Amino acid sequence: MWPFRKPIDLNAAITRPSQPTDITAVSHLFRAASRRFSATNGNELYSAVEEGRAIVMQLDHELLATAVLGRPIHRVAWLRGFAVSERLQPREAVARVAPSLEILARQQTITQIYYAGDEQSDQWLRPLLEQAGYHHQTDVVVYEKRGWEIPDSGNADVQVRPVRAVDLAEVLQLDMRCFEPQWVKDESILAPAIADGSFFVIAELNGHIAGYSYATNHFGGRLVHLVRIAVDPALRGRGIGVRLLAEFVTYAAEVGAGLLTLNTQAYNHHAQRLYRWFGFTPTGERQPVLCRWL
Repeated sequence: MWPFRKPIDLNAAITRPSQPTDITAVSHLFRAASRRFSATNGNELYSAVEEGRAIVMQLDHELLATAVLGRPIHRVAWLRGFAVSERLQPREAVARVAPSLEILARQQTITQIYYAGDEQSDQWLRPLLEQAGYHHQTDVVVYEKRGWEIPDSGNADVQVRPVRAVDLAEVLQLDMRCFEPQWVKDESILAPAIADGSFFVIAELNGHIAGYSYATNHFGGRLVHLVRIAVDPALRGRGIGVRLLAEFVTYAAEVGAGLLTLNTQAYNHHAQRLYRWFGFTPTGERQPVLCRWL
C-alpha cells in the first residue's frame, strides 16, 4: 500500500520523451490515476506515445506522471492528456513535466499549446497550468434548442447530399480554410465521423463543395449534438450556413431528438447570432480554453 512506501526522491526522477515501450505503462496510469485529464481515445493515445508526442516522468521502473500532445497543425497542438500517480502531488508533477513538454513542443516546431478541460473533473489541473504560464484565451460556450422550428431554409441553389469517403481530402482542405489552426479537425477526427454515417452532409454550389456539417447522436438519439458547420470563407453570406443548419434541425426531427446542442467560441458573435435566430439559447455552460505561447 502507498502509505508504507518510501518517500519519493524527486531528484532521482527523470522526465523524457515517450517511447513505444511506454505504451502499457502510460495506458495503466491513465486508467489508475485519480488525477487525470484525458481528451483522447485509446488509438490517439497509442499513436502519441509511439510517436514521441508525450512526456513521461519516471523513477526507476515506475511511471509517476505523463503529459500527451495531440498532432500539431500549423505549429499548434492541444494538450490531450495529463495523468499523475497517487504517489506524487499534482503540483510537483506539473512543475516538472510542463517544462519538459515545452522543450518537446519546440523541438517539433510547435509554437502554441492549447488546453480545454472539463470544469467538473479537471479542476485540479487548470490552476497548475496557469502557474506554469498558460493564459486564458477564450471560452467555449454551449447552446441548446428544444423543438424543430426552422425560420429559413437558406440558399435554395445549394445542393445538400450525404458525405462520401472520397470527399475526405476536400473536406480536410475546406476545414483548413475555414478555421484557425487550433480549431481545425484533422483526418483522425473527420475520417471516423464520415465512416459513422449518422449525420454528415456536404453543401455544393455550382458543382463545388461549399461547406459541410456533421453531428453526433447521444442517449439513444434523444440528444443530437452539432459538432461542425463549415462554410468556405469565399462563399460566406450566401445562405449556405443557414441551409446546413436547417438540414441539421430537419435531421433532429427525423430521429425524434428532443434536445439539440452545439458549442462555439465566445468571440464568434456571427455564429451565435445565427444560432439564436434558429432558436438556440445559451445554457450558461462555459469551457475555459488556455494557451501557452512558446
